[in-house]
Amino acid sequence: MLALTRNDTTEYFPDSDQERVMKLYWKARQEGDGTAALKKVPDPPPDDEPPPPGVGMALAAPDDRPRAAALPSAPAPSTQPGQISEVAQERIALQEEWLGKAGFSLAPPLYAPGTRVIALGDNNFRTERTRVERLPLFQTAADSTVQTIAREDRADLALRLGEVEMDDSGRLRVGDESFGLTLPAFRQFATLAGFGAGVRYLSELCDAQLRGDNVSWQLRNRSKRDKEVVLRTRVTEGRHRQVFATVTPSYAAVDSDEVLRAAGADLTDARTELVYDGTGVRATAIFMPDQVIDLAVGDVFKAGVRIETDDTGRGRIRVMAVVWRNRCLNLLIVGEGTVETMSQVHRGDPGRILSAVHDGVTLAREKVGEFLEAWGHARQVHLPEPKEELASWVDKGRIELPLREDPKRIVDALFAAYDEEPGETVADLVNAVSRAAHQTPRWGMDVRESLERQAAELVYAYA
Repeated sequence: MLALTRNDTTEYFPDSDQERVMKLYWKARQEGDGTAALKKVPDPPPDDEPPPPGVGMALAAPDDRPRAAALPSAPAPSTQPGQISEVAQERIALQEEWLGKAGFSLAPPLYAPGTRVIALGDNNFRTERTRVERLPLFQTAADSTVQTIAREDRADLALRLGEVEMDDSGRLRVGDESFGLTLPAFRQFATLAGFGAGVRYLSELCDAQLRGDNVSWQLRNRSKRDKEVVLRTRVTEGRHRQVFATVTPSYAAVDSDEVLRAAGADLTDARTELVYDGTGVRATAIFMPDQVIDLAVGDVFKAGVRIETDDTGRGRIRVMAVVWRNRCLNLLIVGEGTVETMSQVHRGDPGRILSAVHDGVTLAREKVGEFLEAWGHARQVHLPEPKEELASWVDKGRIELPLREDPKRIVDALFAAYDEEPGETVADLVNAVSRAAHQTPRWGMDVRESLERQAAELVYAYA
Protein backbone atom coordinates (compact mmCIF):
# COMPACT_ATOMS: atom_id res chain seq x y z
CA MET A 1 0.00 0.00 0.00
CA LEU A 2 1.13 3.58 -0.71
CA ALA A 3 0.63 6.50 1.66
CA LEU A 4 0.49 9.92 -0.06
CA THR A 5 0.52 13.08 2.06
CA ARG A 6 -0.53 16.41 0.54
CA ASN A 7 -1.54 19.58 2.38
CA ASP A 8 -1.19 17.79 5.74
CA THR A 9 -3.65 15.11 4.65
CA THR A 10 -2.68 11.47 4.02
CA GLU A 11 -4.38 9.25 1.45
CA TYR A 12 -3.87 5.53 0.90
CA PHE A 13 -3.67 3.81 -2.48
CA PRO A 14 -3.09 0.25 -3.68
CA ASP A 15 0.29 -0.58 -5.20
CA SER A 16 -1.36 -0.88 -8.61
CA ASP A 17 -1.85 2.93 -8.61
CA GLN A 18 1.84 3.66 -8.02
CA GLU A 19 2.48 5.53 -11.29
CA ARG A 20 -0.50 7.86 -10.81
CA VAL A 21 0.40 8.39 -7.15
CA MET A 22 4.02 9.28 -7.99
CA LYS A 23 2.81 11.90 -10.43
CA LEU A 24 0.43 13.38 -7.82
CA TYR A 25 3.26 13.50 -5.30
CA TRP A 26 5.70 15.14 -7.68
CA LYS A 27 3.10 17.70 -8.78
CA ALA A 28 2.55 18.64 -5.14
CA ARG A 29 6.28 19.08 -4.62
CA GLN A 30 6.58 21.28 -7.70
CA GLU A 31 3.69 23.43 -6.45
CA GLY A 32 5.56 24.08 -3.21
CA ASP A 33 3.68 21.77 -0.84
CA GLY A 34 6.16 21.32 1.98
CA THR A 35 4.08 18.55 3.56
CA ALA A 36 4.15 16.36 0.45
CA ALA A 37 5.43 12.86 1.22
CA LEU A 38 5.08 9.42 -0.35
CA LYS A 39 5.87 6.19 1.45
CA LYS A 40 5.42 2.50 0.99
CA VAL A 41 3.50 1.11 3.99
CA PRO A 42 2.65 -2.48 4.95
CA ASP A 43 -0.73 -3.76 3.91
CA PRO A 44 -3.03 -3.93 6.99
CA PRO A 45 -3.94 -7.29 8.57
CA PRO A 46 -6.99 -8.97 7.01
CA ASP A 47 -9.21 -8.16 9.98
CA ASP A 48 -8.35 -4.47 9.84
CA GLU A 49 -10.43 -2.02 7.78
CA PRO A 50 -8.13 0.11 5.59
CA PRO A 51 -9.49 3.40 4.37
CA PRO A 52 -10.86 3.30 0.82
CA PRO A 53 -8.21 4.07 -1.84
CA GLY A 54 -7.87 7.77 -2.41
CA VAL A 55 -9.96 8.83 0.60
CA GLY A 56 -8.28 11.52 2.67
CA MET A 57 -7.43 11.08 6.34
CA ALA A 58 -6.20 13.93 8.53
CA LEU A 59 -2.98 13.45 10.47
CA ALA A 60 -4.97 14.12 13.64
CA ALA A 61 -7.02 10.94 13.14
CA PRO A 62 -8.06 8.85 16.16
CA ASP A 63 -5.35 6.72 17.73
CA ASP A 64 -6.76 3.48 16.37
CA ARG A 65 -6.12 4.66 12.78
CA PRO A 66 -2.64 4.56 11.21
CA ARG A 67 -0.75 7.85 11.29
CA ALA A 68 1.76 9.07 8.74
CA ALA A 69 4.15 9.95 11.58
CA ALA A 70 4.06 6.38 12.87
CA LEU A 71 4.73 4.68 9.54
CA PRO A 72 7.79 2.40 9.45
CA SER A 73 10.84 4.11 7.99
CA ALA A 74 13.64 2.42 6.09
CA PRO A 75 12.47 -0.68 4.25
CA ALA A 76 15.07 -3.31 3.51
CA PRO A 77 17.17 -2.71 0.39
CA SER A 78 16.00 -4.20 -2.91
CA THR A 79 12.76 -2.27 -2.99
CA GLN A 80 10.46 -3.39 -5.78
CA PRO A 81 10.68 -1.52 -9.11
CA GLY A 82 8.53 1.60 -9.22
CA GLN A 83 8.24 1.86 -5.44
CA ILE A 84 9.80 4.45 -3.16
CA SER A 85 13.04 3.33 -1.54
CA GLU A 86 13.92 5.15 1.65
CA VAL A 87 17.50 3.96 1.25
CA ALA A 88 17.60 5.76 -2.08
CA GLN A 89 15.76 8.80 -0.71
CA GLU A 90 18.35 9.26 2.02
CA ARG A 91 21.20 8.82 -0.44
CA ILE A 92 19.72 11.28 -2.93
CA ALA A 93 19.11 13.85 -0.19
CA LEU A 94 22.81 13.60 0.72
CA GLN A 95 23.77 13.89 -2.96
CA GLU A 96 21.67 17.05 -3.22
CA GLU A 97 23.77 18.55 -0.43
CA TRP A 98 26.97 17.64 -2.28
CA LEU A 99 25.65 19.05 -5.56
CA GLY A 100 24.55 22.30 -3.96
CA LYS A 101 27.84 22.75 -2.14
CA ALA A 102 29.79 22.19 -5.37
CA GLY A 103 27.61 24.58 -7.38
CA PHE A 104 25.86 22.12 -9.72
CA SER A 105 22.45 22.88 -11.20
CA LEU A 106 20.58 19.97 -12.79
CA ALA A 107 17.11 19.51 -14.24
CA PRO A 108 14.71 17.93 -11.72
CA PRO A 109 13.70 14.24 -11.91
CA LEU A 110 10.52 13.36 -13.79
CA TYR A 111 9.28 11.17 -10.94
CA ALA A 112 9.57 11.33 -7.18
CA PRO A 113 13.22 11.12 -6.08
CA GLY A 114 13.90 7.72 -4.61
CA THR A 115 11.52 5.87 -6.91
CA ARG A 116 13.16 2.53 -7.68
CA VAL A 117 14.02 2.07 -11.37
CA ILE A 118 12.42 -0.71 -13.37
CA ALA A 119 14.36 -3.72 -14.65
CA LEU A 120 15.38 -1.87 -17.82
CA GLY A 121 17.00 0.83 -15.65
CA ASP A 122 19.11 -1.76 -13.82
CA ASN A 123 20.12 -3.33 -17.14
CA ASN A 124 21.05 0.05 -18.59
CA PHE A 125 23.20 0.81 -15.54
CA ARG A 126 25.08 -2.46 -15.93
CA THR A 127 25.53 -1.85 -19.65
CA GLU A 128 26.91 1.64 -19.02
CA ARG A 129 29.17 0.36 -16.23
CA THR A 130 30.60 -2.26 -18.59
CA ARG A 131 31.06 0.31 -21.36
CA VAL A 132 32.92 2.71 -19.06
CA GLU A 133 35.21 -0.02 -17.72
CA ARG A 134 36.17 -0.89 -21.29
CA LEU A 135 37.27 2.67 -22.02
CA PRO A 136 41.02 3.32 -21.86
CA LEU A 137 42.54 4.77 -18.73
CA PHE A 138 43.13 8.51 -18.91
CA GLN A 139 46.89 8.16 -19.09
CA THR A 140 46.67 5.62 -21.91
CA ALA A 141 44.38 7.80 -24.02
CA ALA A 142 46.38 10.93 -23.22
CA ASP A 143 49.70 9.29 -24.13
CA SER A 144 48.28 8.16 -27.47
CA THR A 145 47.10 11.69 -28.29
CA VAL A 146 50.42 13.21 -27.20
CA GLN A 147 52.20 10.84 -29.59
CA THR A 148 49.80 11.76 -32.41
CA ILE A 149 50.53 15.45 -31.94
CA ALA A 150 54.27 14.78 -31.70
CA ARG A 151 54.13 13.11 -35.12
CA GLU A 152 52.65 16.33 -36.54
CA ASP A 153 55.99 18.04 -35.88
CA ARG A 154 54.31 21.37 -35.25
CA ALA A 155 56.23 24.58 -35.90
CA ASP A 156 55.15 28.23 -35.61
CA LEU A 157 56.43 30.71 -38.18
CA ALA A 158 56.37 34.41 -37.22
CA LEU A 159 56.46 36.87 -40.14
CA ARG A 160 54.98 40.00 -41.71
CA LEU A 161 52.13 39.80 -44.19
CA GLY A 162 54.28 41.44 -46.81
CA GLU A 163 56.56 38.38 -46.78
CA VAL A 164 53.74 36.07 -47.91
CA GLU A 165 52.40 35.23 -51.35
CA MET A 166 49.89 32.68 -52.62
CA ASP A 167 50.93 30.61 -55.63
CA ASP A 168 48.84 29.26 -58.49
CA SER A 169 48.07 26.05 -56.57
CA GLY A 170 46.54 27.94 -53.63
CA ARG A 171 49.48 27.31 -51.30
CA LEU A 172 51.07 30.04 -49.20
CA ARG A 173 54.64 30.78 -50.18
CA VAL A 174 57.21 32.25 -47.82
CA GLY A 175 60.61 32.54 -49.45
CA ASP A 176 61.53 29.08 -50.74
CA GLU A 177 58.92 27.28 -48.62
CA SER A 178 55.27 26.65 -49.43
CA PHE A 179 52.43 25.53 -47.19
CA GLY A 180 48.98 24.07 -47.64
CA LEU A 181 46.22 25.91 -45.83
CA THR A 182 43.10 24.66 -44.05
CA LEU A 183 39.92 26.62 -44.66
CA PRO A 184 39.67 27.89 -41.02
CA ALA A 185 43.32 28.99 -41.18
CA PHE A 186 42.66 30.78 -44.49
CA ARG A 187 39.71 32.61 -42.95
CA GLN A 188 41.87 33.70 -40.02
CA PHE A 189 44.61 34.79 -42.42
CA ALA A 190 42.15 36.83 -44.52
CA THR A 191 40.70 38.52 -41.45
CA LEU A 192 44.11 39.51 -40.10
CA ALA A 193 45.15 40.72 -43.56
CA GLY A 194 42.08 42.94 -43.79
CA PHE A 195 40.17 41.27 -46.62
CA GLY A 196 38.09 38.84 -44.58
CA ALA A 197 34.84 40.05 -46.21
CA GLY A 198 35.89 38.37 -49.45
CA VAL A 199 36.92 35.04 -47.96
CA ARG A 200 33.78 33.20 -49.12
CA TYR A 201 34.28 34.39 -52.69
CA LEU A 202 37.96 33.45 -52.60
CA SER A 203 37.46 30.01 -51.04
CA GLU A 204 34.28 28.86 -52.79
CA LEU A 205 34.00 30.70 -56.13
CA CYS A 206 37.63 30.96 -57.26
CA ASP A 207 39.86 28.24 -58.64
CA ALA A 208 43.34 27.92 -57.16
CA GLN A 209 45.03 30.19 -59.72
CA LEU A 210 42.45 33.00 -59.44
CA ARG A 211 42.54 32.72 -55.68
CA GLY A 212 46.31 33.00 -55.69
CA ASP A 213 46.24 36.07 -57.95
CA ASN A 214 43.63 37.78 -55.75
CA VAL A 215 45.36 37.05 -52.44
CA SER A 216 48.80 38.01 -53.73
CA TRP A 217 47.47 41.31 -55.09
CA GLN A 218 45.80 42.03 -51.75
CA LEU A 219 49.00 41.29 -49.86
CA ARG A 220 51.12 43.49 -52.16
CA ASN A 221 48.80 46.49 -52.25
CA ARG A 222 47.06 46.77 -48.89
CA SER A 223 48.33 48.86 -45.98
CA LYS A 224 48.71 45.89 -43.57
CA ARG A 225 51.89 44.57 -45.22
CA ASP A 226 53.83 45.21 -42.01
CA LYS A 227 51.30 43.47 -39.77
CA GLU A 228 52.88 40.61 -37.84
CA VAL A 229 51.20 37.22 -37.82
CA VAL A 230 52.11 33.67 -36.80
CA LEU A 231 51.45 30.74 -39.08
CA ARG A 232 50.91 27.57 -37.04
CA THR A 233 52.10 24.67 -39.19
CA ARG A 234 52.19 20.89 -38.96
CA VAL A 235 53.07 17.91 -41.13
CA THR A 236 50.11 16.06 -42.62
CA GLU A 237 49.84 12.32 -43.24
CA GLY A 238 51.05 12.98 -46.77
CA ARG A 239 54.22 14.51 -45.28
CA HIS A 240 53.34 17.99 -46.52
CA ARG A 241 53.54 20.97 -44.19
CA GLN A 242 50.20 22.68 -43.67
CA VAL A 243 49.06 25.88 -41.96
CA PHE A 244 46.32 24.83 -39.52
CA ALA A 245 45.89 28.24 -37.80
CA THR A 246 46.82 31.88 -38.26
CA VAL A 247 47.20 33.84 -35.03
CA THR A 248 48.68 37.06 -33.72
CA PRO A 249 52.08 37.24 -31.97
CA SER A 250 50.35 37.59 -28.59
CA TYR A 251 48.90 34.07 -28.90
CA ALA A 252 50.36 31.76 -26.22
CA ALA A 253 50.89 28.32 -27.72
CA VAL A 254 49.70 25.94 -24.99
CA ASP A 255 48.67 22.96 -27.07
CA SER A 256 46.52 19.93 -26.30
CA ASP A 257 49.48 17.61 -25.63
CA GLU A 258 50.82 19.95 -22.94
CA VAL A 259 47.37 20.32 -21.38
CA LEU A 260 46.91 16.54 -21.22
CA ARG A 261 50.28 16.14 -19.53
CA ALA A 262 49.39 18.81 -16.98
CA ALA A 263 46.04 17.14 -16.26
CA GLY A 264 47.24 13.56 -16.06
CA ALA A 265 48.48 13.31 -12.48
CA ASP A 266 45.00 13.71 -10.96
CA LEU A 267 43.19 11.41 -13.40
CA THR A 268 45.31 8.27 -13.66
CA ASP A 269 42.56 6.12 -12.11
CA ALA A 270 39.80 7.35 -14.46
CA ARG A 271 38.41 5.75 -17.60
CA THR A 272 38.29 8.28 -20.40
CA GLU A 273 36.39 9.31 -23.50
CA LEU A 274 38.90 11.36 -25.50
CA VAL A 275 38.53 12.80 -28.99
CA TYR A 276 41.26 14.71 -30.83
CA ASP A 277 39.98 16.26 -34.09
CA GLY A 278 43.17 17.95 -35.28
CA THR A 279 42.29 21.30 -33.74
CA GLY A 280 41.82 20.41 -30.08
CA VAL A 281 40.77 17.82 -27.53
CA ARG A 282 37.57 16.99 -25.68
CA ALA A 283 38.40 14.53 -22.91
CA THR A 284 36.05 13.37 -20.16
CA ALA A 285 37.52 11.38 -17.30
CA ILE A 286 34.70 9.20 -15.93
CA PHE A 287 34.06 7.51 -12.58
CA MET A 288 31.18 5.15 -11.76
CA PRO A 289 30.26 3.03 -8.74
CA ASP A 290 30.37 -0.73 -9.13
CA GLN A 291 26.76 -0.95 -8.01
CA VAL A 292 24.02 1.19 -6.46
CA ILE A 293 21.65 -0.25 -3.87
CA ASP A 294 18.09 0.49 -4.99
CA LEU A 295 19.13 2.56 -8.00
CA ALA A 296 16.42 5.20 -8.24
CA VAL A 297 15.08 8.29 -9.93
CA GLY A 298 17.28 11.20 -8.83
CA ASP A 299 20.48 9.19 -8.32
CA VAL A 300 23.78 10.63 -9.52
CA PHE A 301 25.32 7.50 -11.04
CA LYS A 302 28.36 8.90 -12.88
CA ALA A 303 30.78 11.78 -12.34
CA GLY A 304 34.00 13.07 -13.78
CA VAL A 305 36.26 15.82 -15.06
CA ARG A 306 36.04 17.29 -18.57
CA ILE A 307 38.83 19.09 -20.43
CA GLU A 308 38.36 21.03 -23.66
CA THR A 309 41.17 22.60 -25.66
CA ASP A 310 41.64 24.49 -28.92
CA ASP A 311 45.00 24.90 -30.62
CA THR A 312 43.90 27.25 -33.42
CA GLY A 313 43.21 30.56 -31.69
CA ARG A 314 39.44 30.11 -32.04
CA GLY A 315 38.75 28.82 -28.55
CA ARG A 316 40.01 28.57 -25.01
CA ILE A 317 41.14 25.91 -22.55
CA ARG A 318 38.31 24.86 -20.24
CA VAL A 319 38.15 22.46 -17.29
CA MET A 320 34.94 21.49 -15.53
CA ALA A 321 33.49 18.99 -13.11
CA VAL A 322 30.60 16.99 -14.56
CA VAL A 323 27.88 14.74 -13.08
CA TRP A 324 25.10 12.66 -14.59
CA ARG A 325 21.76 12.15 -12.81
CA ASN A 326 19.03 9.66 -13.62
CA ARG A 327 15.69 11.45 -14.20
CA CYS A 328 13.39 8.54 -15.08
CA LEU A 329 12.51 4.92 -14.33
CA ASN A 330 14.66 3.32 -17.02
CA LEU A 331 17.92 5.33 -16.98
CA LEU A 332 17.21 6.68 -20.47
CA ILE A 333 16.53 10.30 -19.55
CA VAL A 334 19.72 11.54 -17.96
CA GLY A 335 20.52 15.06 -16.81
CA GLU A 336 24.07 16.38 -17.09
CA GLY A 337 25.42 19.20 -14.94
CA THR A 338 28.77 20.96 -15.08
CA VAL A 339 30.71 23.41 -12.95
CA GLU A 340 33.57 25.20 -14.70
CA THR A 341 36.76 25.35 -12.63
CA MET A 342 39.12 26.85 -15.21
CA SER A 343 38.71 28.91 -18.39
CA GLN A 344 41.76 30.43 -20.04
CA VAL A 345 42.32 32.16 -23.36
CA HIS A 346 45.71 31.71 -25.01
CA ARG A 347 47.26 34.85 -23.59
CA GLY A 348 50.09 35.32 -21.12
CA ASP A 349 52.80 33.06 -19.76
CA PRO A 350 52.43 29.43 -20.93
CA GLY A 351 53.81 28.13 -17.64
CA ARG A 352 51.16 30.03 -15.71
CA ILE A 353 48.44 28.68 -18.01
CA LEU A 354 49.58 25.09 -17.50
CA SER A 355 49.67 25.64 -13.76
CA ALA A 356 46.08 26.91 -13.97
CA VAL A 357 45.13 23.76 -15.91
CA HIS A 358 46.55 21.56 -13.17
CA ASP A 359 44.76 23.58 -10.47
CA GLY A 360 41.51 23.47 -12.46
CA VAL A 361 41.65 19.69 -12.77
CA THR A 362 42.42 19.32 -9.06
CA LEU A 363 39.48 21.55 -8.14
CA ALA A 364 37.14 19.78 -10.58
CA ARG A 365 38.02 16.45 -9.00
CA GLU A 366 37.35 17.94 -5.57
CA LYS A 367 33.91 19.08 -6.78
CA VAL A 368 32.95 15.45 -7.37
CA GLY A 369 35.19 14.11 -4.61
CA GLU A 370 32.40 13.12 -2.23
CA PHE A 371 30.83 10.97 -4.93
CA LEU A 372 34.18 9.36 -5.72
CA GLU A 373 34.86 8.69 -2.07
CA ALA A 374 31.46 7.05 -1.71
CA TRP A 375 32.06 4.89 -4.80
CA GLY A 376 35.80 4.22 -4.65
CA HIS A 377 35.87 0.68 -3.36
CA ALA A 378 38.91 -0.27 -5.41
CA ARG A 379 40.80 2.69 -3.97
CA GLN A 380 39.86 1.59 -0.44
CA VAL A 381 41.03 -2.03 -0.74
CA HIS A 382 44.65 -1.99 0.40
CA LEU A 383 46.92 -4.98 -0.21
CA PRO A 384 49.82 -5.72 2.17
CA GLU A 385 52.03 -7.24 -0.56
CA PRO A 386 50.92 -5.67 -3.86
CA LYS A 387 53.58 -7.28 -6.08
CA GLU A 388 52.86 -10.72 -4.65
CA GLU A 389 49.17 -10.13 -5.32
CA LEU A 390 49.96 -9.05 -8.89
CA ALA A 391 52.04 -12.21 -9.47
CA SER A 392 49.23 -14.33 -8.02
CA TRP A 393 46.83 -12.97 -10.65
CA VAL A 394 48.99 -14.66 -13.28
CA ASP A 395 49.58 -17.80 -11.20
CA LYS A 396 45.85 -18.27 -10.49
CA GLY A 397 44.76 -17.53 -14.04
CA ARG A 398 43.06 -14.21 -13.28
CA ILE A 399 45.37 -12.70 -15.89
CA GLU A 400 45.67 -14.78 -19.05
CA LEU A 401 47.05 -13.83 -22.44
CA PRO A 402 45.45 -15.04 -25.68
CA LEU A 403 48.85 -16.46 -26.69
CA ARG A 404 51.46 -18.82 -25.30
CA GLU A 405 54.04 -17.02 -23.20
CA ASP A 406 56.19 -17.89 -20.20
CA PRO A 407 54.28 -16.74 -17.08
CA LYS A 408 57.51 -15.27 -15.69
CA ARG A 409 57.79 -12.95 -18.70
CA ILE A 410 54.18 -11.86 -18.16
CA VAL A 411 54.87 -11.13 -14.47
CA ASP A 412 58.04 -9.21 -15.37
CA ALA A 413 56.05 -7.02 -17.79
CA LEU A 414 53.41 -6.36 -15.12
CA PHE A 415 56.09 -5.52 -12.54
CA ALA A 416 57.76 -3.08 -14.96
CA ALA A 417 54.45 -1.29 -15.48
CA TYR A 418 53.68 -1.32 -11.75
CA ASP A 419 57.10 0.17 -10.88
CA GLU A 420 56.33 3.23 -13.01
CA GLU A 421 53.50 4.14 -10.64
CA PRO A 422 53.44 1.86 -7.58
CA GLY A 423 50.67 1.78 -5.00
CA GLU A 424 49.02 -0.48 -2.44
CA THR A 425 45.41 -0.62 -3.66
CA VAL A 426 43.51 -2.84 -6.07
CA ALA A 427 43.15 0.16 -8.38
CA ASP A 428 46.94 0.58 -8.52
CA LEU A 429 47.36 -3.04 -9.61
CA VAL A 430 44.57 -2.76 -12.18
CA ASN A 431 46.27 0.35 -13.58
CA ALA A 432 49.52 -1.61 -13.85
CA VAL A 433 47.82 -4.32 -15.93
CA SER A 434 46.33 -1.73 -18.28
CA ARG A 435 49.64 0.10 -18.59
CA ALA A 436 51.51 -3.13 -19.34
CA ALA A 437 48.98 -3.96 -22.04
CA HIS A 438 49.88 -0.77 -23.90
CA GLN A 439 53.61 -0.44 -23.32
CA THR A 440 54.82 -4.02 -23.91
CA PRO A 441 56.01 -3.98 -27.57
CA ARG A 442 55.61 -7.73 -28.19
CA TRP A 443 51.91 -7.70 -27.26
CA GLY A 444 49.54 -6.90 -30.09
CA MET A 445 46.07 -5.38 -30.18
CA ASP A 446 44.30 -8.64 -29.26
CA VAL A 447 46.42 -8.96 -26.10
CA ARG A 448 45.79 -5.34 -25.19
CA GLU A 449 42.03 -5.66 -25.56
CA SER A 450 42.00 -8.90 -23.56
CA LEU A 451 44.08 -7.44 -20.71
CA GLU A 452 41.96 -4.26 -20.57
CA ARG A 453 38.84 -6.41 -20.19
CA GLN A 454 40.44 -8.64 -17.53
CA ALA A 455 41.70 -5.60 -15.63
CA ALA A 456 38.17 -4.18 -15.49
CA GLU A 457 36.77 -7.48 -14.21
CA LEU A 458 39.41 -7.72 -11.45
CA VAL A 459 37.86 -4.69 -9.73
CA TYR A 460 34.72 -6.75 -9.11
CA ALA A 461 36.71 -9.64 -7.67
CA TYR A 462 37.43 -7.51 -4.58
CA ALA A 463 33.92 -6.03 -4.21
